[in-house]
Amino acid sequence: MKLSRLLVGVISLLWGVVFIATLYIVINNTRGYLERQMEAHAQDTATSLGLSITQSKSFDDPIAIELMTSAIFDRGYYSEIGVKKASGETVFRKRVDLVVDGVPQWFMNSFSLPTPRMVASVMDGWVKAADIEVESHPGHAYKELWEISQNSFWVLLSVAAVSLLLVVTVLRLALKPLDDMERQAIDISKRKFTLLEKMPWARELQSISTALNSMCLSVERMLTEQTDLADKMRKKAYVDHVTGLMNRNDFSEQLSHLISASTKLSQGALVVVRVRGFAAFNEREGRPAGDTMLRRTADLLGEICARYPRSLLAKLDGPEFGIVVPEISEPDVARLGDEVINGLAEIEETPRTEDSIMAHAGMAYHRFHDGASFGKLMAAAGQALAIAQGRGVPAWHLGEEEKAEENAAMTLEINGLFKVGLPAARVMLQFQEVRTCHAPPEQWQYRSETCVRILGSDGSIVRAGLFMATAKRLGAMQLLDRVVTEKLLSHLAAHGPVRGAATALNLSLESMLDPPFVDWLYGKLNAQRNLAKYIIIEVAEHSIASHLDVVKKVFSRLRETGARLSIDRFGQNTTSLGFLRGMEVDYIKIDGGYTRGLVGSTDKQFFIQALVGIAHGLGIQVVCEYIETAQDFEAVIALAVDGAQGYFIGKPE
Repeated sequence: MKLSRLLVGVISLLWGVVFIATLYIVINNTRGYLERQMEAHAQDTATSLGLSITQSKSFDDPIAIELMTSAIFDRGYYSEIGVKKASGETVFRKRVDLVVDGVPQWFMNSFSLPTPRMVASVMDGWVKAADIEVESHPGHAYKELWEISQNSFWVLLSVAAVSLLLVVTVLRLALKPLDDMERQAIDISKRKFTLLEKMPWARELQSISTALNSMCLSVERMLTEQTDLADKMRKKAYVDHVTGLMNRNDFSEQLSHLISASTKLSQGALVVVRVRGFAAFNEREGRPAGDTMLRRTADLLGEICARYPRSLLAKLDGPEFGIVVPEISEPDVARLGDEVINGLAEIEETPRTEDSIMAHAGMAYHRFHDGASFGKLMAAAGQALAIAQGRGVPAWHLGEEEKAEENAAMTLEINGLFKVGLPAARVMLQFQEVRTCHAPPEQWQYRSETCVRILGSDGSIVRAGLFMATAKRLGAMQLLDRVVTEKLLSHLAAHGPVRGAATALNLSLESMLDPPFVDWLYGKLNAQRNLAKYIIIEVAEHSIASHLDVVKKVFSRLRETGARLSIDRFGQNTTSLGFLRGMEVDYIKIDGGYTRGLVGSTDKQFFIQALVGIAHGLGIQVVCEYIETAQDFEAVIALAVDGAQGYFIGKPE
């Protein structure tokens, strides 16, 4: 209950008690006063009548007594007047029934007015001749008591209403800043650091508002400094200081990670670009001009890479650049080569000499196969680069990587499956364990990740890289995500939560950017909130980085269903630390490129440790994937990572 409502309720209760007590006191005091007034009225009448009879010497004249008694009875408020002789004989008695007009019976029952019988003696010398008995009529008293009660009720009610309204108004004005403080606290928990601009007039609340603003600035400054430091150290270890691109170390680690699993890079092209004549140009024009040349080359290559989603661009050794374009089809590689050479025509020097600037590109096409490595792929691109350089003009050449042959029949079968709507019976789900590193197992919610498998007609499991590439090529990622989501919800409904808690469901960029799919997913999860709370919607970082505002809105909507949210492959993008503060997510999963070889790399350990500190400061838990050895698991535990996933923890099953 809000404080303002509590205070208004308490004050209203107190006002009610005061109102009832005050009204009761007014009525009771008035009743006492009227009782005393009726008693005095009856006594005065009895005394006056007794004196009149005594002075007139009408002790034995019943007619005279009747006339005097009736005269008094008819002009006053009496219930009864009687005259009795000393012997007890009634000389005369006049009485009227008790009838009160205009006063409710319940009121008279609640506040009864006793009518005292007052007595005065009639004396004949020193001998008592008779007694006069007078009883006042309470009708007038009841009417007066009823009118006073009504007037008091309305006056007190008006005063109570006005004063209560005044108190409520003052309380609302005084406590309104508490609502702003509450919103500010909620914003801080959501990583939004808003300040209270209008300070409350109450001194105590002013102090609290000032403290909240100070805390907000301090937390924001702390997170900013921590983020900047981590970003600075990451750039020092993984970013080329001249061009701002990833350096060879980062490029080799990311490419090695990508080609290690079919789900990361099922097929794609590697391009190694070398600027011939750069050494002579650098010596002739000076290092600043050489750095300008490298930055311009990087900008031109960046424009080309922008046309290919998820592409990587790196500055390698000397005047060499590396490009990886995932999921490009083999027939499109030639077009990519032409784009690279034509795009770098701006830096070419004419007339051409042995030392003039020109660009060459060596290319290698990769398909996932066991035994693939960074060294072999770079060697194939290097051989192709040497051939291109031998032509003496700006040129590209496509080399061959040692690779396994694709199963053409299986490719054809997968194409057919997607074209007929991907039957749910051909989709199989496996779940890979995610183990807690520190929290008690019963408190750890991210227990597994959903792995999608497609069954061939012979019952064999088709590797993910093959059917994922096919789905992308056919524009069927939304179809795949729908089938997998339906399959997971059915599994949860039939078997309960996987490993007793939540499981991650990876969704594609195409699905996140498709409003009909988002509406469908929201409807499914919202209608089954009892199941949605066991699902973690996970989206790859590269999807978020390129469509930040859209994904934020989708995440905010899906959170309403009770589902949790996670960013997958975190750390691939150099700007990821910047946008993390604005994302309302529960988990981030660090890209496997940072966990492979973690034990022997202090740079990776520092980056993960800094990232964990930032994430924990934002209330986000951190998971590391590709934990393959006990040493890797011990390392992430030491770095305060929250959860671990990989073949050392458990295989998909």
